[in-house]
Amino acid sequence: MESRRVLDRPAARLARSTGFALVGLGLAAVAGRYLLPLVGRGFVRGIEFVVAGCVWVATSIGVGVSVWDVLGTIGRAAVGSLVTPTGSIALSILVVIGIAALYWLQRLLESEGESSS
Repeated sequence: MESRRVLDRPAARLARSTGFALVGLGLAAVAGRYLLPLVGRGFVRGIEFVVAGCVWVATSIGVGVSVWDVLGTIGRAAVGSLVTPTGSIALSILVVIGIAALYWLQRLLESEGESSS
């Protein structure tokens, strides 16, 4: 059996590239339309949690609780949030992202070393 010849068709390549670009722009617009408000709400919610935490720490220290007791309570709350299923999944995702980032950084540094030699 003969293999098919690869045809050099620049018009088809241009049409395919244009289609991919349009689909990508459409997906980016949809993601921006629906995810941007969620990111904004999450940012505001994070600021509210930080402010509430600062008020709690200041109130605890102002009442007379020692700094070590406050830090111990914060540590117990942090460990308690990590042992929940959601916290464990979030931590696992961060570990996988870190491993992937280290792998790609190593590949990047190796490629730079080969190109400079």
